[in-house]
Amino acid sequence: MGKESCINWGSLETYLSADIVVCGGGTAGVFAAIAAANEGADVLLVESQGGLGGSAVGGLVIPYMTVRIPGEPRCSYLHKELDRRVEEYFGEKYVKNSADPIIFGIIQEQMCAESGARVLLHATVCGAQVEEGRIRAICVACKDGIRKIEGKMFIDCTGDASLAVQAGAEYTKGHPKSGVNQPMSLRYLVDGVDMAAFGDFLDSFGDPATTSGRGGGSMYAAVWSKTESALKPLFREAIANGDLTEQDMAYWQMFRVPGREKGLAFNNPEFFDLKDACDPLQLTEVQLRGKAFIFRQLLFYQKYFKGFDDAYISNIAPMVGIRESRRIRAKYELTGMDLLRQRKFPGCISQCNYPVDVHGGADLFQDDLPEGDPEKPWYEIPYDSLVSVDLGNLLAAGRCAGADFVAQSSIRIQICCHSMGEAAGIAAAMSVERKAEPGQIAGEEVSARMRERGADFIE
Repeated sequence: MGKESCINWGSLETYLSADIVVCGGGTAGVFAAIAAANEGADVLLVESQGGLGGSAVGGLVIPYMTVRIPGEPRCSYLHKELDRRVEEYFGEKYVKNSADPIIFGIIQEQMCAESGARVLLHATVCGAQVEEGRIRAICVACKDGIRKIEGKMFIDCTGDASLAVQAGAEYTKGHPKSGVNQPMSLRYLVDGVDMAAFGDFLDSFGDPATTSGRGGGSMYAAVWSKTESALKPLFREAIANGDLTEQDMAYWQMFRVPGREKGLAFNNPEFFDLKDACDPLQLTEVQLRGKAFIFRQLLFYQKYFKGFDDAYISNIAPMVGIRESRRIRAKYELTGMDLLRQRKFPGCISQCNYPVDVHGGADLFQDDLPEGDPEKPWYEIPYDSLVSVDLGNLLAAGRCAGADFVAQSSIRIQICCHSMGEAAGIAAAMSVERKAEPGQIAGEEVSARMRERGADFIE
C-alpha cells in the first residue's frame, strides 16, 4: 500500500487544522460535519465546489428518494431536521422527499453554520501525508496554490474515495466483471412550462406511469429504450425525423420541481459509452456532449409536447451525475446478498428497502426476490462499512463507503448517505474524545447515540 507523492510536506506551513477534517461537503459530508460538531468536536469541512450539498444541489438530483419501509421516516435525526426546514419553507407547496436544489443547498449551509463546523470551499484534496498507517495531514489545491491542513480524524465523503486513494488505501471500482462504472448523467431544469397544458397532454395517454399527478402523487414521466411506455412512440417518431437520436431515448426521466410553478427536472441524458467516472476526459465529454443533448431535447419538447412554447433551460448541472466510482476497503463490506437476504446488524446505522438500482447491469439481481423476514422487509447498513481497514484514523461515508457494486447501487440514495454521514461524524467525535481509532468504536454505541439524538430505527 502507498501512493507516491511529489509533495514536499516539510516546505508546507499548516494553513488550517481541526480535530476532525471532513473531505467533501456533499450528501454525506454536510451531515458528517454537523453531527461531529453537535457532539462538541472541532470540525473543518473541505469542499471543492463553491457551495455545499453535492449531487443534491450541484448535480440537480431531484427527488432524494425514500427507504421504502412502512412507517417512514426511517432516517437520521439530521435528515428529519433538514426535511422539517424544507417543509417549513415551502408550506403548502411542500412535496415529500423533494426540494428545489437551490433552497436545499442554502438550508444545508445554514444548518452547518449553526452547528459551529467551519467550512473551506474551493479547495480540492490533492494529497495526503501518512505516517505509521494514519493520515497526519492533507493538502488541497486552492486558487493561490497548495495548502496544508492537519487533523486528528479524517472522514472521506468525496464520493470517489479521493482522500483514501491519495493516502494510498486500496479500493474497488466498477462492475465486478468489467470494472466499468455505472453510466453517468447530466441533469437539467426547464422552466416556463404551461403546466396545465402539459398535464392534460400527459393524462391524455391514460398511462398511470405518465401522469400530471392531479389524482394524487406528483407529475412524472419516463422513457427507457428496453421497455414500452406511453411517450415512447413520440420519441421513435422524433428519431425517425432526425429530431432525436437513439441515445436520447436510452434513459429519460422527468419530475416536477417543488416551489417552481412552471419548472421540471430531467434525469438525463445518460451516457452508457463512457466507462470511468474518475477520468477527467470522460467527465469533460459528459458535460460538453451533454449540453448538446439537452439543447436538442428542449427543441424536441417544443415540437412534440404540449405546453412548451415558452419553455427554456433554466439550469444545467455544474456537476456530472456520478452513480458509482471508487469504494473503500472497509472493516465490513456490505454485499448484494446482504440486501437480498435483508440482513440485520447489531451496529445498524441505517435501514433501507430501496431496490438494487444498477443502471446498465441487466445481469445482476434482476430476477431475484428478497429472501428475508417478510415481517421486517429491509436490510441494514452496519457502522463497520464506514471504517477503513487501511488507515487507522479514516472513516468514509456516502457512495464511497464499503460496499460491493450491487449493494452500493441501493445505499447511494441520499437518505442513506445522510445516515452514513451522521454515523461517521458521531464516531469520529467519539474517537477524538477517547483518543481511540474508529475501528475501536463499537457500532452499537454509534447506533445508540444516533437514536438518542432522534434517529428513527425499527427495533
